[in-house]
Amino acid sequence: SGILLLDLINDILDFSKAEAGKLRPRDQTVDFRTVAEVPLRFIRHDIESKKLSFVDEITDDLPPLRADARMVTQILINLLSNAVKFTPSGGTVAMRAFVDHDGSFVVAVSDTGIGIAPQDMPVVMSAFGRADNLHGRDHPGTGLGLPLVKSLIEAHDGSFELESKPDVGTVATVRFPADRVLSEQAEHGEGPGKKAGGGL
Repeated sequence: SGILLLDLINDILDFSKAEAGKLRPRDQTVDFRTVAEVPLRFIRHDIESKKLSFVDEITDDLPPLRADARMVTQILINLLSNAVKFTPSGGTVAMRAFVDHDGSFVVAVSDTGIGIAPQDMPVVMSAFGRADNLHGRDHPGTGLGLPLVKSLIEAHDGSFELESKPDVGTVATVRFPADRVLSEQAEHGEGPGKKAGGGL
C-alpha cells in the first residue's frame, strides 16, 4: 500500500511538472531488460491471481537507451498495470520491445481486454479521464496513467500511440527516437543507474 501511494504521489508530481513544462529526463544508459524487471515483478501477483497469460516478446539483443531509468519504469508500470487491470481472467497480456527499421526503440504492451470505444479515446487521454465503457468505478485509479505515459515519452522526444477495439483489446506503443538508441561502443559498460557519457 505504501509503494502504491508513493507511486501515485510521484505520478501526480510528474504530471504537474509536465503541465508546467518542467518535466526533464535525467539521461542515463538504460538496459531495457534490466529496467523492465521492476514493473514485471510489480504486476506478477495480479497476473497470477487473474490467471492471465503473459507473453514476453522482448528481443535479447536490444541496444541500451539514453533515457531516464525512473521514467522508463513509470511508463512500463502504467502500461502494464492498465493492461492487467482491464483484461478479464484467462486473457493475455504481452510486451514487445525492438528496434524498428528507422532506428527508433519501440515498446508495445498489448492485451485482450475490454478495449476502448473510439469516442472514449479523448477521454482516457485527458487528465483524470475515466471512460464509461471501462467500468471505471470497478477499477480503481486516478485516470492519470495514459496522459502521464504520453508526457513521459514526449519528454524523451518520443511518441505514444493507443489503438483499441471494444471487446477485442488494446495496444499501447511508445517510441523512443533513434538518437536515444546507443551503440555498444557508446555504452562503455555503464549500468542503468549511471549517467551516459553523452547525456544531457
